[in-house]
Amino acid sequence: MRFAPRGFVYTVPKKIEEILSTKPDDLRDRHLVRVDTNILDRITIAPADKTKILLARKGENWTIASLNNTPANSGEIRRFIDTLQNERVTKFVEDVGSNLAKYGLGQPQLQLTFSSFASENTAETKAGEEPFATIAFGKVDGDNVYARLADEPFVVAVRRGLVDQIFTDPLQWQELSIFKFKPEQIHHFSIATDKELGMERDEKKQWRWLKGSGEINQANVQSLINALANLHAVRWLGTTASRHGLDKPQLTLTFMYGPESKDSSTLTVGSHMEDGMWCARVDGREGTFVISNSDLNALKLPLVSQATASPSPTASPVAKP
Repeated sequence: MRFAPRGFVYTVPKKIEEILSTKPDDLRDRHLVRVDTNILDRITIAPADKTKILLARKGENWTIASLNNTPANSGEIRRFIDTLQNERVTKFVEDVGSNLAKYGLGQPQLQLTFSSFASENTAETKAGEEPFATIAFGKVDGDNVYARLADEPFVVAVRRGLVDQIFTDPLQWQELSIFKFKPEQIHHFSIATDKELGMERDEKKQWRWLKGSGEINQANVQSLINALANLHAVRWLGTTASRHGLDKPQLTLTFMYGPESKDSSTLTVGSHMEDGMWCARVDGREGTFVISNSDLNALKLPLVSQATASPSPTASPVAKP
């Protein structure tokens, strides 16, 4: 290194060269977006070819406001927000987004809007929804997708996998809890696999046949009821399709609950999936969800006690003369 006014040549650490070769983009914040979760009340997911999804915060939990305020998977929404908060820009593409159509951002394939919400007018804010951050996603370019924040002029690239993780079917945002019963609330059930069986609780809270015969395995029946009463989905697949196999079910289980024999529900299990899970649906809720193999095994436990085979009599030894 040489300092011209003095005419001297100096030796300096190699790190100095690295610092002097720093480019402007190296100094920029590489976070895609920063969301203030303290004021976040609404998330709008707007796919180009589908209906908008509105997620609304209710205390510490979330609902799908655009789906009749159906309870949402709050844990998944928090994970989604954390993923966005931690997402880093892979490349700064253009400092002035003058040609948004070039990057598919004139009509983005997906747009996310984060808003606060006030139920009534205050001195600081008006009642209603107030957006504070909007992200648009455009064309896919290899492993990246172009993106732009509404209040910033430049275009960036982020991982394509980020967009793939954002559910665009409102049914996929539903909570994972399928049933929330106490096991003792279920007092009748019928189950159809390769045959149909039915049971009810008697006066002593033991199970007896409505349809079937043989000695009942009370422990297995109770395990089935416990699994059913607290059934959880692994994930939601979304709108029911023929590939889910629910028109040719592996298992159909109808049960009655409550103090009177008027309330009932039916669980249907369809196709086996590649990851060892099973497609399923339940009356009264839209869409198909996935249950684990262990849950299905619990629902298919043998309900008849296996008879213990009697030991073969041992031949008495014959005395030799």
